[in-house]
Amino acid sequence: MDGNWWFKFSLMILAMTLSIVYLVWSFGGWSTDAELQGYYSRLAQLEAFVDNAFTDEARSAAEKTLSDHASREASGVWTLNAGSADEGVAAEKFITTRVEDLTTPRVRKLFAEGRATVNGNSATGSELIAAGDVVAMTIDGGGHKDALTRPPDGASWFPAKKINLGLDLQGGIDLELQVDLRKALEAAADRGADQMLVILADKDIEATSKRVPDTADVAVFVNADDRSAARAAIKEGTGLYLLQGTQEVDGQDAEVYGLEPLNEESIKTTALQQAVETIRNRVDEFGVTEPVILTKGEDRITVQLPGLDDPQRAIDLVGQTAQLEFRMLYGDTHPDANWSDARIATVVEEAVTAANLGDNYSDEALTVALEGKIPDDAEVYHNKEFDPLAMRHVRKEPYLVNRKVDLTGDRVEYASVSRDQFNASYVRMELDDEGARLFSKLSGDNVGKRMAIVLDGNVNSAPVFQEKIPNGIASITLGGTNTVQAVQDARDLVVVLHAGALPAPIEILHNRTVGKTLGDDSIAAGRMAAMIAGLVILLFMALYYRGAGLIANLAVGLNMLFILSILAAFGATLTLPGIAGIILTIGMAVDANVIIFERIREELLAGRSVRAGIAAGYEKATWTILDANITTFITAAVLYSYGSGPIKGFAVTLMIGILTSVVTALVFTRLLFDYMTVKRESKTLSIGI
Repeated sequence: MDGNWWFKFSLMILAMTLSIVYLVWSFGGWSTDAELQGYYSRLAQLEAFVDNAFTDEARSAAEKTLSDHASREASGVWTLNAGSADEGVAAEKFITTRVEDLTTPRVRKLFAEGRATVNGNSATGSELIAAGDVVAMTIDGGGHKDALTRPPDGASWFPAKKINLGLDLQGGIDLELQVDLRKALEAAADRGADQMLVILADKDIEATSKRVPDTADVAVFVNADDRSAARAAIKEGTGLYLLQGTQEVDGQDAEVYGLEPLNEESIKTTALQQAVETIRNRVDEFGVTEPVILTKGEDRITVQLPGLDDPQRAIDLVGQTAQLEFRMLYGDTHPDANWSDARIATVVEEAVTAANLGDNYSDEALTVALEGKIPDDAEVYHNKEFDPLAMRHVRKEPYLVNRKVDLTGDRVEYASVSRDQFNASYVRMELDDEGARLFSKLSGDNVGKRMAIVLDGNVNSAPVFQEKIPNGIASITLGGTNTVQAVQDARDLVVVLHAGALPAPIEILHNRTVGKTLGDDSIAAGRMAAMIAGLVILLFMALYYRGAGLIANLAVGLNMLFILSILAAFGATLTLPGIAGIILTIGMAVDANVIIFERIREELLAGRSVRAGIAAGYEKATWTILDANITTFITAAVLYSYGSGPIKGFAVTLMIGILTSVVTALVFTRLLFDYMTVKRESKTLSIGI
């Protein structure tokens, strides 16, 4: 055998080793640090829900959810020896430093329950430890069959990669929502009717207006002598409507205006974006590992929440209106307290580190960590941005805001993106009468100070009051020199301001709740189907092609190993259609070997030697196999590009399976045949002749 054989053999061994390495965590069933941290973050959140429940019914529901979640806790036993560097450190901090996924509140509770001790004696979490102390801790864990599992000590040697299970396999909820864009357009027309009256009044033209029923058109009733002047005034005052002519409305002639096409499209887009933003804020409360929130067509949104154990609460929250609040910044209204932005950031960072909250902590956990570190009449909210890679909101700058809510989103009637005389983007916000009165006093008392715009605990913006705003129409200017980014920031702020009022209602078209039992049944059925298909194929190959069939069976097994390891390495999500794609790949992998074996048999029957027959068989079969697999790969790529979730899952496993089956059929089996005919100098070949 030449050096080329050894090179291919080495690459194949390396690929097999890497495949096994990347599947260790999946087959071990261990929980990753992110899963453990997410568990304790969600635990703190649920405990806060129980404490803050306003009614017995709400408390009962929260306690049931908490009990179910607590039953999934991972068990563990620790014996930690304190060194000289740990002298004078609080026991709870000592533990959270060593066991990184645990939170300080959880460790504090373990001490209170007597499951954490210092030198075998009961202690509190705040007790200071000395060098040489032995801190022991035990977590019995939950009795749930799906409880988390802590990895053993040696697990850190392997990549913490696992195959994620999709909604149909691990259970959860699948929602399809429809945003009523017609209502959004009608609401815009109602505002347009009022706006046109203001424009005409400024020109001393008497008129009345209304929205034409069941449409988004505006009818303006004006004297015939004033029609020409009215048209000119409306055209000059707003470019958002187009004149459709004089029509009869309610038995009177009226000037009818329709939405300008670009304005109509903007209203629809804003309504859809605000719905998505609201839902994302709501979904973040659940700590779902990989939520899927996608727009579908012009007015629909698909929401998938895998592994969710409280589907009814998700349905309730998605349909609720977001909570929009306007609050003054504490440092601006209390200048003598010296709460600068830098000090706030430092205090929050120290509190998060001391409580060992990690990266993906809840707002409730942060509130607990900040107790005693900030004024009682203030609280901290962050500016959060959606990270498409992490599929969740990520915290940016912290803001210390007053607990007092100065204004709520139900006072916002309308918001839109406008441009000033320098073509710079700003947000125009209109309030109702009561909101205008409150806002006038708020702005007059706080000129030069910042006001936080908070949506569901997320500080979207903190603009400065430049002057008193008496008429309820505010202009929110956005900083920065990037024009494109300024426009995007303005649009995002409009979405947030709208989210408080939700002028476009959300209707749940259908909801599909997949129970964990059904997911387990799907996995069992998929495993059984794969086993039966595999056994039948393996048996056929062994009986029909004898020794060569056994080589093909080894190639099929290696192909399965490669597919699963690639899914694990990239953190791909395995769904039921994905399992179907894997089963299909088994048949395609065997088909490639059948083509090769038939070509080899033809060469052997023609009188060629074993080595010559094998070489000629692979040479003639290679392009046929490549042609067939390339066309199938292109088809799978198209399915992935244009298909929905289940179709994408099928396409991903099919594409991976095509690549691995070509490698195992053309490389792995050839290596074994060359070994048999060269190294072992076999003169015959068992191939069913």
